Amino acid sequence: MDEVHVDVARSPGATLFSVVRDVLGDAAGGVPQPWRHAVRAALPADAAALVSPLLNTGKRWIPDALALTDHLRTTSMRAILDEVDGLDPRALADEVSDLYRTSMPQAWQRFVEAPGAFLAAYGQVLRAAWTVMEPLWARADGLIARETERIGAAVVSHGLDAVLNALSASLRYADGTLCLPHSPCPRHRSDLDGRRLMLVPLASGFTAGMYNAQRDDYVWIGYPLPGLGRIATRAHPAPPPVPDSALTQVLGPIRTAILRQSSSLPSVSELARHLHLGVSTITYHCRQLAAAGLLHRERHGREVRLRLTPRGTELLDLLTGPPEGVRARGSH
Repeated sequence: MDEVHVDVARSPGATLFSVVRDVLGDAAGGVPQPWRHAVRAALPADAAALVSPLLNTGKRWIPDALALTDHLRTTSMRAILDEVDGLDPRALADEVSDLYRTSMPQAWQRFVEAPGAFLAAYGQVLRAAWTVMEPLWARADGLIARETERIGAAVVSHGLDAVLNALSASLRYADGTLCLPHSPCPRHRSDLDGRRLMLVPLASGFTAGMYNAQRDDYVWIGYPLPGLGRIATRAHPAPPPVPDSALTQVLGPIRTAILRQSSSLPSVSELARHLHLGVSTITYHCRQLAAAGLLHRERHGREVRLRLTPRGTELLDLLTGPPEGVRARGSH
């Protein structure tokens, strides 16, 4: 166990697929009912009807490209969805045919016969579902940050075995062996063989679970995000919309909103109230912005106030224009 290299992936794609599979398929992952109803209502009916049979084939293998887990380190959902739009239908059909060459499920046979139509419908389903899940994913930021710290502490303190045993009721670790619930891929590998172990907390459902042990670079395991109930029962409205800008594309809407608000020296709690997000979520993003040299934390009496650094101000001016109330610099 001391030789196992462990990473934690913040993967919106894995979470979104887990939700869609729960809503349209037969692999229940314990998605909270209000989320399920909201996602189902958002899906275009024709596209959902075309996609659903492929997600109702039991706990079978599905290509990483369709499970949105091809690149687990990609945190931009826009990039993930654009990648789905750019998939080669024929190449994906050939991959499925090669894997199921002896016994292809009927649903996959229909996919192989018309992969283009399926991919078009699938893209519509994913984008519609993400409109519901995006604010919920943003709320999960603080929990994922805390989970990353927990895993890191377990690795340092040689407590990874206990962590693995507590990931999910369907996983069991003992005597150097991690028992997975099933082996859906015909090309099953049973040893790490020097590969890294990637843990993927899923902000989707209380019994969510996914994994892939066939990659050459790492084995990844998706499991329910600890503390999910804290955001499942909260009814915060979505954060105020952030104008689409180059900065939003680079930093994302939450960090862009934080930078825009920081010209007024807010505290973390004031930011949390204004953006309708948890203090832990704001704290996590502020730490990342500070580490990037864009934000500085200053103590004012008993409070910690946030201030833009010169670099942060320059980035705002360059990519969005100066924040409201800040006069433009330069020659007159």
